[in-house]
Amino acid sequence: MNKLAFNQVSIDGFRGLKKLELDRLGPLNILVGENNSGKTSVLEAISVLCRPYDPYEWLAMVRRRDFGQLDETRVQSLRWCFSQSGELVDPEFMYEGKCDLKCKGAYPVRGIEVEYRDIVGEPSEREIERLNRQRNRTGEFADVERQWRGAQISHNIWDDSQPYDQPPEPMVLQIWEEDRMLGVRGRSSNRRMPQDVPAEMLTPYSYQLNRMQVSSHSQQLLFPLFDEYKSGRDTIVDLVREFDPDVIDINVASLRGGRPALYVSHKRLGPAPLSVFGDALRRAVLLASTIQTLAGGVLLVDEMETGIHVSALKKVFVWLVKVASRFDVQIIATTHSLEAVDAVCESVNEHVDDLVTFHINQNNETTTVKRIAGEMLLRLRRERGLDVR
Repeated sequence: MNKLAFNQVSIDGFRGLKKLELDRLGPLNILVGENNSGKTSVLEAISVLCRPYDPYEWLAMVRRRDFGQLDETRVQSLRWCFSQSGELVDPEFMYEGKCDLKCKGAYPVRGIEVEYRDIVGEPSEREIERLNRQRNRTGEFADVERQWRGAQISHNIWDDSQPYDQPPEPMVLQIWEEDRMLGVRGRSSNRRMPQDVPAEMLTPYSYQLNRMQVSSHSQQLLFPLFDEYKSGRDTIVDLVREFDPDVIDINVASLRGGRPALYVSHKRLGPAPLSVFGDALRRAVLLASTIQTLAGGVLLVDEMETGIHVSALKKVFVWLVKVASRFDVQIIATTHSLEAVDAVCESVNEHVDDLVTFHINQNNETTTVKRIAGEMLLRLRRERGLDVR
């Protein structure tokens, strides 16, 4: 594999992570640890690092975690992205927090200092009028609070072109609990901004989201970047046939002219929506169509074993490792499954040096990390049978 986007990542103050250091990352990285040890939080922090010039990534990140909209507001979701004291406070308390994200690697960004604070503001007359029209249409009460609570997130970003003693103009995202309108300032700059790392984070339920599936597959079919992409659809279909040999092809279609969806051409069923097939096949389609759009970038996978039967884990991971190497995609994934760890070990074969496992543990002062190189992991599992989770 060519130069890795991330060789080192440090995270402090993001959710419950304290002074966490991931050193000497490899092409394939597996995060293990107990429940609530911070594995998913590591992926989320890296997703922010991958798109530091897009503050909206914070909203995408909290949506992925709060898929069922359990939190009261987006502001509450964002507030809990920063370390909390654990003490009960008055609801009117104005919270402030910050986190530091740093990295080394081929990616030119070196760090982000992120500051969060609760804010209070008054809506403009135009905003009041717009919300009144919207609420009247839905039959809701048309009164609008004259004072809104919100959140402001500021990014101070350093890259290879910016000395640490000359902080750049911060980029600021403001959102409000009562409004759908967002505001970003500080995006313009007198210096050229590095491109974001091509990155995607897949959650345990991502394969159930139509828009994500269609978007990934459409990019694969319509916007090839390299000659290798021309065979991308064939590669996807080849993987899917490992689960069902009667699959002929996969396409984006809209039979009634409405919302597009993925359809599988099947020898027995004809053109059938992807939703009628099993979780493993749907997961495979999403992995296949996503990874080939991330050349030179990073694939973040939370609970990589989700939706895949134990008997199919090795088959999927062998394919995943091969395609990731082909497109120079660095993988950082979490798992709770010892069977998944063993399947990954079996999938790397002669490329064992590409595999790194990080065991994450939380304590009161720091988030400790134990690095296990691929060769050591194989010995621990095959020779001693130790549970590395």
